[in-house]
Amino acid sequence: MKLYKIYSRAIGLLFALSLLCVGCENEDILDINDLEISPSNPESVIIVEPDDGITSVNALTKAINENGDATYILRRDGVYYMEGKNVFKHNVVIKAENGSGKMPIIQPICDAQGALNADMIRLEGNATFENIYIIGKDAATGNLMQRLFRIDESNVRLKFDNCFIDHCRNFCIRTDNVNNKIYLNNSTIRNLALTSDPANGRLIDSRGNEQDSIVINNCYVYNNTAHIVRFDNVVTNYFGIKHSTFYNVGHHIQINYAIKVEIENNIFANVGWKSSAESNVFWQISIPKKDERAQDISMSICNNNLFFSEEFERLFAKYPQNLKRTTLSDDGYQLIEEGKLTFKDNFSEVLTFDYPPVLPMEYIDKFFENMGSNMSKWADLPFYVDEDGVEGIEVGKTFTFHYSTSSKSATASTTQGPIGASF
Repeated sequence: MKLYKIYSRAIGLLFALSLLCVGCENEDILDINDLEISPSNPESVIIVEPDDGITSVNALTKAINENGDATYILRRDGVYYMEGKNVFKHNVVIKAENGSGKMPIIQPICDAQGALNADMIRLEGNATFENIYIIGKDAATGNLMQRLFRIDESNVRLKFDNCFIDHCRNFCIRTDNVNNKIYLNNSTIRNLALTSDPANGRLIDSRGNEQDSIVINNCYVYNNTAHIVRFDNVVTNYFGIKHSTFYNVGHHIQINYAIKVEIENNIFANVGWKSSAESNVFWQISIPKKDERAQDISMSICNNNLFFSEEFERLFAKYPQNLKRTTLSDDGYQLIEEGKLTFKDNFSEVLTFDYPPVLPMEYIDKFFENMGSNMSKWADLPFYVDEDGVEGIEVGKTFTFHYSTSSKSATASTTQGPIGASF
């Protein structure tokens, strides 16, 4: 692998500008400053040549180990294979080179014995990914990764900007330490699913570790079997979801225990279909009972469209023991009474999207019929989605969730503009 090192005094300014969010209503969308992050701006710029998967693997990891804190430029149309254990121990920015061509791909590949590591990338330092296609499917066998990103240290910042994350079994991001900042911006995340055990398929899982900030901003998140965020009954200082579109996500929204929450201007279409016979709660808010930070709770859940399409409505009618999740939890109502939760202008409007993926209704019907038990019997039913049956994506031809400009949602945001992600 040939490395080119470039130094530029201007790189710090350019990187800082690249952190600004781009969305449909800039005055209302979070930017990186909301997280109070002071990013280091490594001046070294390293161009990393792609792997071929046969004579070369782990080129990116090797470059990071050799050069340390830096911005790493990946070639368009190139693939960067991750074999075995890959630990990023430095503060890095990993981004696509300028110009035309397909997004660089980061993808796992099994070793000569067919073994695939449980985690694709483990992080001990800050990492920003920009304009990268990340696919958690083994290039050799097609088997899915258990976990894509695992944060091993505290006070780590992990950011994805204009990325496309596709496929994994258990969860996309796992935290094994505390006080991390996780930020997803202008990105698509899909096919996080384990059909034999749909309790898996989570976007973010804290594993019971307190986090500083979790932000999802102007993203598409679709075709996932489990949580958007699993807090696991620990405090998170800030949790924000703004101007994002969620489609076919199994688990409802869990907010326990977040102190400052802003969930605004989103579309939740067919989210929370993993129902139960005991609860119809969609907004699951819990108040920490033994933490003095509970007195600082401040939440806003406003201007969100939550709906189930006709296919799901038929299942709720067919299997009435499955309660449709639409309501706020008791702790949420208590916070409203205490003036700590603003819960308003949320509504239900069924939208017709321009190019959504096919809903895996045969699989979901079996989930409803069996109340989610013994799903391993139905694990081979179709669930994962793809535009053309060919691995990978072509920018401009992926699924989209545009809707009619005459709909209520088109002017329903906190600034009277459209809600949901704008790509």
